[in-house]
Amino acid sequence: MTFDIPHMLATGLIVFAVIWLVDHTGAFENASKGRKTLFKVIGVFVAIVILNIVWPYGSTAWTGA
Repeated sequence: MTFDIPHMLATGLIVFAVIWLVDHTGAFENASKGRKTLFKVIGVFVAIVILNIVWPYGSTAWTGA
């Protein structure tokens, strides 16, 4: 089993950033709670897909061997 710690940290940072941006940006101020949740889900999905295209999981993993 391999663990790609830098990739995991980057993923966590992206999730945090998307959630923070949606909650603290004026563009989403008048949106309902359900609409904000939809923006968060779509934002996280798109950002993680881009991350995985640019930096595939396991490419910098330590195999322990």
